[in-house]
Amino acid sequence: MIQKQSCIEDAGDLVALETGLIGVLSALTASSIWSLSPGLISRYGKGTDATTLNMLRGLHAVFVLFLIFHLTINERWFVPEGIFIVYISAFFGPLLGDTLYIYSIKHIGGGNAVSISYTYIFFAQLYSYLLYGEQLRIQLILGSFIAIIGVYLVYSGQKNDIKITGFIAALGAALSWGMGATLSKLALNYGDPVTIALLRNLSTTISLLPITYNSAKKVFLDKEIQITAFITGGIGFGVGMTLFLTAINTIGVSATVLATSLTPVLGRILAKFIAGEKPSPKTYLGTIITSTGIFIGLYF
Repeated sequence: MIQKQSCIEDAGDLVALETGLIGVLSALTASSIWSLSPGLISRYGKGTDATTLNMLRGLHAVFVLFLIFHLTINERWFVPEGIFIVYISAFFGPLLGDTLYIYSIKHIGGGNAVSISYTYIFFAQLYSYLLYGEQLRIQLILGSFIAIIGVYLVYSGQKNDIKITGFIAALGAALSWGMGATLSKLALNYGDPVTIALLRNLSTTISLLPITYNSAKKVFLDKEIQITAFITGGIGFGVGMTLFLTAINTIGVSATVLATSLTPVLGRILAKFIAGEKPSPKTYLGTIITSTGIFIGLYF
């Protein structure tokens, strides 16, 4: 009997380990996908305003997610009573947060914008603690602190001037994303990650379309803008956000957003190759420190 119980416990531990690994890999993959956005938007998104580009990103995401939804329809579920919380999470996440993020990229550069905006991990962990009582392990707090030091070094290593409007927009994106990530956990009580991601992007697109219709028509045939919108929206929102929600659903808000603190480092490095931004030695030091923080927060 004791041996049988031990086998059951071992099987449970194995399932928990596999689930946790899926969550970690989902968060890290989402982080890698999102790291493409700063450089691409900085270089190719200048032909349109932030709100219009964000609407186009959401539109591409809806198409991608609808395809994923259709191909896996038997695995999808949603409780209609959750539509309001889904919309609120979308408002703070892809609608308001990403519009401010794009605006900041256009005014202070992709590297600066991603470094400031991704301090949202502080706010997400604080919000999740206040709203859900999600435990803040000492390792997670320590890892977050170390990761933020790395993010700061990456940011301070950039010599570009900071415009106050761009800085405020980036900080606003951090505050908004933090709430969006936290509310996403609540939204996942009403549906699976793909369905929730689809509804969030559909909400964003419908909300922004009336105020961007005329400007969107002017750039609809612009290949650079549409490709940027597809990669940063269709792939970024569609695939990346689905992975992000999957991670939240398996390892919690705090651990997920800690893993995405890798994005500023990768974003800064990729911006060098995509948009011609030049990382300094501080950037590479920040990469090592941020990665160390992620490792400590997730694996110790």
